[in-house]
Amino acid sequence: MGRTDGTYADFQSEGDKAWNALDIAGQFESVRAHAERIAADCLEGRAPNVLPVCELEARGTEIQFAADVPLVPSICPVVILAGSNYDMGRQYARQVIEIYGGWIFRRQAQRSFSEDERREMARWEEQLATYMPEILDFVRGWAEGAGDAGVPMSYEQVLAIWTGTLPPSRSVRPMALALTDTHNKITTAAYLGVSTATLDHDDMCSGACAWGEATPDGKLVAGATTDHDCTFQATIVAYPERGNSFIYTPFSVNGSIPVLGRFFMAGHPGMNSKGLAYVHHGGANTGEPREQWGYGVRRGPATFHLMQFAASAVEARDIQIGWPVGDTAISLGTAGGLFADARYGCSIEARAGSPDNPDPIIREGTYDALGRSYSFLYATNNALDPRSRWLNAAPAQGCRYSLAGGWHTFDPSAIFSGDAGEAFRRLSSKNSEGRNRQFYASLMLGYGRIDASYMTTVYRQTGSIPAGDYDEVCAAWHKGAQWDCSAAHRANAFTVVMEPAADGTGRYHACVGPADRALACRDPGHGYYYYDETNAFWTLTLADTPEQLVADAGNTARREILRAGRMLDHLAVGFAGKALLSRYLDLAHISLQKADDLCTGADLPDRDSKLAHLAKITRYFTRAQVRARQVIEAIEPPPTDPKTLITPPVAGAAIYNREAV
Repeated sequence: MGRTDGTYADFQSEGDKAWNALDIAGQFESVRAHAERIAADCLEGRAPNVLPVCELEARGTEIQFAADVPLVPSICPVVILAGSNYDMGRQYARQVIEIYGGWIFRRQAQRSFSEDERREMARWEEQLATYMPEILDFVRGWAEGAGDAGVPMSYEQVLAIWTGTLPPSRSVRPMALALTDTHNKITTAAYLGVSTATLDHDDMCSGACAWGEATPDGKLVAGATTDHDCTFQATIVAYPERGNSFIYTPFSVNGSIPVLGRFFMAGHPGMNSKGLAYVHHGGANTGEPREQWGYGVRRGPATFHLMQFAASAVEARDIQIGWPVGDTAISLGTAGGLFADARYGCSIEARAGSPDNPDPIIREGTYDALGRSYSFLYATNNALDPRSRWLNAAPAQGCRYSLAGGWHTFDPSAIFSGDAGEAFRRLSSKNSEGRNRQFYASLMLGYGRIDASYMTTVYRQTGSIPAGDYDEVCAAWHKGAQWDCSAAHRANAFTVVMEPAADGTGRYHACVGPADRALACRDPGHGYYYYDETNAFWTLTLADTPEQLVADAGNTARREILRAGRMLDHLAVGFAGKALLSRYLDLAHISLQKADDLCTGADLPDRDSKLAHLAKITRYFTRAQVRARQVIEAIEPPPTDPKTLITPPVAGAAIYNREAV
């Protein structure tokens, strides 16, 4: 379906066979109708009549294909890079192709460029050369590595992934309204032709962090989700020869998101070996005067650079204030976002005047109604600072403001009073308000006790859909009613909880899709569901060396498999689902054995091969972790309400007392 409507245009090559759009739409409707029959059978207590199982095959890759359609892996792959930025670019391309196959870069490798596009790319390239030249080295290495792996790519074909080929936008243009690539005769997003009359759903994301007095040990803890149809991504673990080691997950491996279009290798979250976290993009856009919009650095390369070279949130903030305002009219078109460490956090909502006369809007804490500051921050897809009233394409009459929810409008006449780009931004403020309220309440409730377990529970807490006839409830929402939604919902593509640290113990916990299967949708829009969905996390420790990282991942896998086995052994024979859980545990053992087999007898000729080998071992270990945790969490479900983690204090125990500070 996505190949016919443009959604997956960047994930196929020109050599793919033509698809008849009407036939595909008919097949899609047939599957949808069958799903409704299955649902009706289940609700009425009948055994459902399921469709025949499609044969899956690997085709020499690490993912599965249904016919010729690649399936998004339900456990996020990991790549491990080291050396110069040129080396890391080469390693990145080779390892991604090893995981997914050459098709993953084929569309980009077939792109050609007009003279106008080349001129624009040169202008963006000049910005990278000025502020972060190491990105251009990564680009050169990527081109070499792709060619080595059988997918010849030119420097400019890779550069276009990082910069785009268009001049800075002069009007609000979210990614979901991606433009047609006329030179290559493709449309890159299904929402291209959307109008203000039909736009009723947009993909979003969220992030939250707490530090200092908000956490039990004063350390930083952070959580984030990307909210869209999860695609072909890979978590990058990088050990550069200059700067910090870091872990970071772009939204996809080739710079494009289905439906949302091309995004210049942006993503979130990330953390580095200095204990700095990039939590989220910050939610706010277009806060700078139009006359300041122009060329600058895209969010993707900016994040790579800051993870590699910034040692603190203060330094990350100050570096960005020294960059041009950039292409602020489009989502992720320029720098900014939510950064934190164990001492300080900031969310950069606007960088007006940068770099010469900076007058930024930066949130550095969260406040209560009495004006007291708290050491946590959160962001979704609207502006939260009281000074940010006119950000995100606010309607002429402005937006409403609430302490917890930020700037928002529920009024459909205000939301749709402009063009589709403006409507998208205003619509995003609507359900952002509800998600922000959930963050505020949960983080205030747990203040002083927010650790990784607590943050994970926040991301397992569902919102609620109002009672009543669903169609009537949805109609009321479109007319301006609000839901008590949550940052945890069925459109979560990737969920991460981070425990950054500067001593080689920082941990990155990652889950494809939502962290709980039973989460509700955040609005009347659709949710996303994945083949072999796990709702379970793997864990990586950003150790001092790649070898130590791999060893720790293996130890975690063994520990979780042992625990899962003990729990399974104690289940009654007739426990519902025991056979399925046994199969999950078998998969964990198989992955662990494959990792152990790779750990012995490998005599590899060069560093690139050794790193690819370590990355493959890590992927087996993370699969083993996830399968074991599926067993553990099915038998002993994790908490889904932060309130259950707030126990009454023991008499005489020392607890955090705000009034005593």
